[in-house]
Amino acid sequence: MEMDARKRSSIAWLLLTFTLPTKRASQRVEVWRKLQRYGTVPLGNSGYLLPSNPANEERFQWLATSIRKYGGDASIVHVRSIDNISTPQLIGRFAEARAREYQELIRELQKFSSLPVQKRAVGRLSRLRGRFQEIVEVDFFDSPLQKRVGDLLAQADEARVTTRVPETAPIKRQDYKNRVWVTRPRPGVDRSASAWLT
Repeated sequence: MEMDARKRSSIAWLLLTFTLPTKRASQRVEVWRKLQRYGTVPLGNSGYLLPSNPANEERFQWLATSIRKYGGDASIVHVRSIDNISTPQLIGRFAEARAREYQELIRELQKFSSLPVQKRAVGRLSRLRGRFQEIVEVDFFDSPLQKRVGDLLAQADEARVTTRVPETAPIKRQDYKNRVWVTRPRPGVDRSASAWLT
């Protein structure tokens, strides 16, 4: 425990500071979305923080290059400590940001699990799992909510597998033969748009 506290107190940070021309509204939104996806925490009006590691440094380098391409200015600063915010406080900010994201995902999973099994779309569950992976990737300090969301996803998977959704009956050709079909007299057919006429 003491070792863990010592390790956490020696965390290095990356700070991205940037400016963009006021006319670049769409680029500003694009940069902001990427900062959200990277899991950054704002540091007042100074810029955005991430724990220092090669992956985060590469993300900031790429983003700084994009900002400069848009006619802005960007700098990446390596920070050891901040005089008015302690390392535990900074870690707390990251933990709060991830907790909000996990809680939103928990609400979505609970809503999904409350649906009748027939209405639980596999695609929606895949999207929720994908969102979970995105959050885990930027959960730098292992939020305790990560395990809870993982368990909820596993339960949703298990419920889908154990509860057999009744399959639709196969269509039989003889059910549709020698039947009277109602249609209008002399239907017009667009020859160029009908593949079966070519």
